[in-house]
Amino acid sequence: MNISIPKTVRDCTPDQLSKWLLISQDANLEGLIQKLEFRVQVVSIFSGITKDELRQGDYRDINMIFSECIEMLAEYEQTEPSGVVEADGVKYIFEKDIFAFNTGQAIDMKLIDDVYSNPYEVMAILYVEEGMKYNELNDKKQVINPNNKRIKVFKEHFPGDEFLNVFGFFLNSYHELNNAMSILKMAQTEVMMTNQMKELKKEIKELRKKNG
Repeated sequence: MNISIPKTVRDCTPDQLSKWLLISQDANLEGLIQKLEFRVQVVSIFSGITKDELRQGDYRDINMIFSECIEMLAEYEQTEPSGVVEADGVKYIFEKDIFAFNTGQAIDMKLIDDVYSNPYEVMAILYVEEGMKYNELNDKKQVINPNNKRIKVFKEHFPGDEFLNVFGFFLNSYHELNNAMSILKMAQTEVMMTNQMKELKKEIKELRKKNG
C-alpha cells in the first residue's frame, strides 16, 4: 500500500488539521496514542486513505507513518496569525478583532454548529477580500463576494500553518462571541416580552373603557 502524507503542516489542508485538533482534545490523548486504532485514525486523516483500507495493511507501516505524522505536527510552532492569505492573485484579510465583525459575519458564524467540521466555512467568514466588506453589495443590492467563492479558493490554497495560527487565535474569541450573542438573544427576548406586555396592557385598558 502506497501511503503518503504532507511533508509539513503548511502543506496540510484545514480539513485535515481541524480533524486532528478535534481528536487531540481527548483528555486521555497520551493513552490513545498507544492504541493502534487511534493511529489508524490519524494516518487516515493525513493520508486520505480510509480506515477500512488501512486496516488491510501491515500494522508496522501504520506505526511508521503515524510516527511521521507526529513528527510533522511537532515541528509546527504556533505564532500570531499574519492576517493575510494570498491566493490566485487575491489578498484575503483577517480582522483580528472579532467584535469588529459586521452583523452578517456574527450571524453566519453563530449558525455554524461545529467549527471543527466546517473549517472552510469558518475561514470564509473570517477572511474577506482586501478592500472589501463581508458580503458587499453592488448597486443592484447583489452580494459581489459571496462566501462560496472564498470556500472554493480556500479548499485549494489555504496554508495549513496559517490555518492553525488563526484557528487557535479565533477559538478563544469565538467562545466570547457566542456568549455575547447569547446575551443579545436574551436581551432581544426580554424586549419582545416587554413590548408584548405593553400591548396586552393597552388592549385590556381599551377593553375596560369599551365595557364601561
